[in-house]
Amino acid sequence: MKVIVIHPGKQHSFQLSTALRKVGILDKYITSVYNKPNSYTNILLKLVKGSLYKKIYDRKCKEIPDEYIKQYNELEVIFTLFLNKFPKIQKIAEYWNFYVESSFYKKAMKFVKHEKPDCIVIYNGYANKHIDTIKRLDIVKVMDMSIAKREYIQKILQKEIDETGLTEMKEMHFSYWNKRMLRNDSEGCNNIDFFLVPSIFVKNSLLEYGVVESKIKVVPYGVNIKQFNPTAKKDTTGSLKLLFVGSVTYRKGIHRLLNVLKTMENVEVYLAGTYDKYSKIYCNYKSYTNIHFLGFITRDKLNELYNKCDVFVLPSFCEGMAMVGLEAMASGLPILCTSYTGVNDVIQDGINGFVYNANDEKMLKEYIMWFNDNRAKIKIMALNARKTAINYSWEHYHTRVAEAIIECINDLKR
Repeated sequence: MKVIVIHPGKQHSFQLSTALRKVGILDKYITSVYNKPNSYTNILLKLVKGSLYKKIYDRKCKEIPDEYIKQYNELEVIFTLFLNKFPKIQKIAEYWNFYVESSFYKKAMKFVKHEKPDCIVIYNGYANKHIDTIKRLDIVKVMDMSIAKREYIQKILQKEIDETGLTEMKEMHFSYWNKRMLRNDSEGCNNIDFFLVPSIFVKNSLLEYGVVESKIKVVPYGVNIKQFNPTAKKDTTGSLKLLFVGSVTYRKGIHRLLNVLKTMENVEVYLAGTYDKYSKIYCNYKSYTNIHFLGFITRDKLNELYNKCDVFVLPSFCEGMAMVGLEAMASGLPILCTSYTGVNDVIQDGINGFVYNANDEKMLKEYIMWFNDNRAKIKIMALNARKTAINYSWEHYHTRVAEAIIECINDLKR
């Protein structure tokens, strides 16, 4: 068997490629920005610093030899990373990204047509019009979906807009209403033989829009349990410390969380992620002494931050399976999350966390108060969270995803 993995970014594709190499079926990993000798990425490392340096430096997988790597559109994607630093031009960045990823997949499909592998794994619907170039070939096409279908997300966000009147949510997340992008995703899914999904939430988004269940393989993501681990005995006195990691946007449900916390005493929240200093979310809540906007935190410093807090909170309206949730659990934090986060699949209420309805601020507040009033139980839940995370290590993921890919190939070629 030969499998080509194609991802213009990174996400968890390093782990998937590692899994396939372990069982001897990885043919090539096609990407854009990748830190290998003589690449533009490697040259750029000498010129940049700060968070951009860290993002670029980490674009390398030690488990995959450089000869397996093929790069397209490297400079264009580097420019995309630069554009993403400026929230005010988000719409321009989205359209630029749409163009670049389409160009990337066009080149990748030409290579696939020449190479003729048994299977390809792609990561979004931008590839749809270029898949036609290989549709007559006996190649199994798998889409690894890191998030729910765009139409499904639009429906969830529109409900929130209707309930809250936050019309700026549509402007901030315009791509979920963009007809061209919606059509691309939808048509792309029609060309796919199998779907890899990390959670029941993503699976349900496919089922609702007509994908048959037999084409869906649920394989939860993993976590580096050595990198993320409990390092110190926590002081449970003083204020309850909540932690959120991710971009500070409406899609992440931050407006609901902060609206609850602004009236609560003895509870603090630390928001580790990029934010727009001109956004209403930041301007409306920056003055509250119990709300702390930390900005972007590099991954090498996250474990330390996890260990300084008591509870990890994920108020998101749509995730595939929030890997930060697994990281927090590996670090010994119970989770308070919505049913739209994917990580809710591994939560047992009262054992390692709680799951609540994303639109229900009353329920969210009650759970925060419960944690505040039951400090001793947090310690027990923290141990349970760590035990849960151990069952979702990347090593477990490698075994599960390799088996799923081989199953897809055998099912279609049988």
